Amino acid sequence: MRIHFTLTDLARTRIASRPSPLAATTFSAFRLTQRAGTPRLDDWRRLVRAGLALLDAPAPHRPRPWQPYFAQLAASDPAHPVPRFLRPHIGLESLEDELQRLLGTPSQALRADLEYVGRHRPLPGWARDLAAGDPATAEGLASAVRAYHRVAVAPYWRRITTALAADGAARARQLAEGGVEQVLSGLGPDIRWRPPVLEVRTTAPVAYDYHLRGRGLVLAPGAFGGYVPCDPDDEQPTLYYEAGAGGCAPHPFAVPPGAGEPHAGLAALIGHSRAAVLEVIADGVTTGQLARRVGLSPASASEHASVLRRAGLVVTRRSGRWSHHSLTALGAELLLAGGGGG
Repeated sequence: MRIHFTLTDLARTRIASRPSPLAATTFSAFRLTQRAGTPRLDDWRRLVRAGLALLDAPAPHRPRPWQPYFAQLAASDPAHPVPRFLRPHIGLESLEDELQRLLGTPSQALRADLEYVGRHRPLPGWARDLAAGDPATAEGLASAVRAYHRVAVAPYWRRITTALAADGAARARQLAEGGVEQVLSGLGPDIRWRPPVLEVRTTAPVAYDYHLRGRGLVLAPGAFGGYVPCDPDDEQPTLYYEAGAGGCAPHPFAVPPGAGEPHAGLAALIGHSRAAVLEVIADGVTTGQLARRVGLSPASASEHASVLRRAGLVVTRRSGRWSHHSLTALGAELLLAGGGGG
């Protein structure tokens, strides 16, 4: 993809003032299913899947509450456009603030946004009700976003915002020292500045040209990979680049050098055996499976799981003679944070 700048565009290009919790949540839903190019997110994916499974605990065969709405609007292919109302270019203080803004979006704006997305990929039938301004459908979407966000983003938001702030500060220094062209030249290996064009390597099957037409570009670091602007009617297009990709700041989910084994920090806190048990439980296991994978007797594995359960890190569901262990949101946060950089 080639993004074309004019002198006006260069003058109006800016760095995002704060991350958007809603945009981060939307892009994370895509990265949850797309593994290519983001191996540092593997631990996060495992833990989020375990957390989402807990949402099904009362009724295992019922679709997860976030699936009918949110997952159907989040992109399932790198070439798919994402609705603007799910990736706001101006971030607010909290997810709830952004959801209230979404709920207040005029129906004509929702309709125009969904019509554009619908020309590039199929949309669910209920999107017609959303485009028509049906308040129950809009609230259903907001509830779906909240449910998914609680598991996939909220436990990691502190480390995400810390890393994004570090990246933003580094870009601000680049801007002060070398101007906007120095910033554009350091956005990562997949982005190349060849004045007056910013070339972005994407997985889209066909290369295309995107003209800013005097609107400038918002540069926003992201925790879940990049996203290229593709809607020609964006008020001010936003390029979400991968935080730390240019080497100026750590990635939000990077393990720092010298961390040693994957959960060395966690092992120092709760012991190697218990850290290993917690890591295996992230996949959702029975006591027998846990014992085999960690190399403990069933009695020892059960005792470790009991200690972790009393600490609020593990939940156990019993069915007949089987006990099935899963992580709580607190357990997922502790495990991921213990992997480095938490």
